[in-house]
Amino acid sequence: MMQHRHIEGQVIEITERAIAKRERAICEKANREDRFAAAISAADDSPWFAVRTMTGCEQTVEKVLQDHSIEALVPMRKGKTWRRQGRIVEGRSMPVIHGYVLVRFMPHPTAFEAISSIDKVLGFLRAGEEAKRISHYEVKRFYQRAVAGEYDWKGSQITYAVGEKVRITDGPFAGHIAEVVTRETRKGDVGKDAADLIVVNVEMFCAEHAVTLPLALIEKL
Repeated sequence: MMQHRHIEGQVIEITERAIAKRERAICEKANREDRFAAAISAADDSPWFAVRTMTGCEQTVEKVLQDHSIEALVPMRKGKTWRRQGRIVEGRSMPVIHGYVLVRFMPHPTAFEAISSIDKVLGFLRAGEEAKRISHYEVKRFYQRAVAGEYDWKGSQITYAVGEKVRITDGPFAGHIAEVVTRETRKGDVGKDAADLIVVNVEMFCAEHAVTLPLALIEKL
């Protein structure tokens, strides 16, 4: 005669509340996918937008967007290359503009809502009441210059004073006048010219945006 082994353990009760919670989660996931679907079908003439993210989360947000088949881009640059104890330490890779991801999609309210709901996303760069549109030509030029190394660390003897007005040459803020807030330094920098990052305030349509940029992205007036 077969004997059944005694099975010990806690009995799990599946309640109606648990079933309802599971069903809500499935519905919410389906709704999120529906919202993202509105951002997938970018046409050749679709504009780009600059999505603001938490600093350091640019590539994480870029990957989430790309995983949803949404065209997204974070132009990168190389930091300073160091010589330490006789060996070369290559500069680390970093976003050209900290805290922003470029995204291309058909401008539809549902698409804006879906992208804004992504974790670590803070919103869109705005031009007044609407998200600022960036042409494909501008984004393509910005990206090509980044790939060519034009924004990599090169060092600079040009000095900027706090409060000085400068012009931004490329990227989502191209053509705008900004005010210098401070030069940004990092641990290990030697001398005032070691760091090539600058923090500026950009005024756009009565709103100010504090942005960290490489010196290669600004010029004196």
